[in-house]
Amino acid sequence: MADDFGDGEFWDGEEEEGYFEKGRFPRVWLLSMGILSVILVIGVVALALLALFRPTPSPTPALSPSTSLGINSAEGPVLPSPTSVPLPEGETEAEAIPTQVMAQDTPFLPPSTPTLVPAVPAEIAIGIYVKVSGTEGTDLSFRAGPSTSHARLKIVAEGAVLKVLDGPVEADGYVWWQLQDVFEGVVGWAVADYLVPTVP
Repeated sequence: MADDFGDGEFWDGEEEEGYFEKGRFPRVWLLSMGILSVILVIGVVALALLALFRPTPSPTPALSPSTSLGINSAEGPVLPSPTSVPLPEGETEAEAIPTQVMAQDTPFLPPSTPTLVPAVPAEIAIGIYVKVSGTEGTDLSFRAGPSTSHARLKIVAEGAVLKVLDGPVEADGYVWWQLQDVFEGVVGWAVADYLVPTVP
């Protein structure tokens, strides 16, 4: 095997170009191994530097709930007793003995903001909402104008909420209000006898 590469017999073949050119194959191989070695060394040095300069977390001391915080499970949390304080003149020790204070387990409640409930208007007016009421199951006619002679646009069910747009108009012995169906957007006129103020 030592004679395989001796005397240049390996390079004597007909292929003289590319990697098998005389003397080129070993140099390319050595150059690529050198580059890989340099990259490997740089990587190892970078990892070592990262490990060296990484901040280490400090250990957190563990607290014992019964001793450190003054908690007695039978009686609840107990506040630590005060240190002795020199008594003012004229005060006896019996008057100055502090009593043990017990902290109560009260849950923390964030301050609540009052919920504003809109008041129901006393009477029908432009801009408020009304509800169909008192039709006794016959529902309410929604007309194209303030009169029984105007075309019926639709029948509005008991309990439907409508917005007051205009009125009042007196016609045919009734008081009429122009209303808008808040769900369908239809605008029409209805008799006030079957409308009561409500909140949206």
